[in-house]
Amino acid sequence: MRNLSTTVAVYDEMPAAEADWDVIEENATNGVLDLADAALVTRDEEGVVPVKRQSHEGWAKGAVAGAVVGLLFPPSILAGAVVGAGGGGVLARLNRSLDRGDINDLGSVMDEGAIALVVVTSQDTADAVPRLLRRAKKQVTKQSSTAEDVMAALGNTA
Repeated sequence: MRNLSTTVAVYDEMPAAEADWDVIEENATNGVLDLADAALVTRDEEGVVPVKRQSHEGWAKGAVAGAVVGLLFPPSILAGAVVGAGGGGVLARLNRSLDRGDINDLGSVMDEGAIALVVVTSQDTADAVPRLLRRAKKQVTKQSSTAEDVMAALGNTA
């Protein structure tokens, strides 16, 4: 059973976030990270959270990272279904595997920045993520669902 790890990193400027995004994708392509998913999101002055970029390397193309964002923010401030992609099954699975304190910790980091990078990796490669996100002003990592559980939930929502 492969456990997942979720990291939320926040940035003051989009170029810094995009540079770290590129580092994450490069390390996933090179096999350093077992990347399940990633999403780069931003909050505008109206409180909306549009997805700026989504991983095309991850096995769910934004569904798991989008589900994490869906857990962190009420649906009323999410811009479009793309952010909460993956449906209720993935949200429910992640909600059961992250306790309320974990969700609060992840969300409090996002509250501090207008730009966030959500990275979901296997627990085996999670230790590499913090040192790759060198430009982040703050970050937090939490263990989440098993990959098998999330994939099963994705299969049930497709």
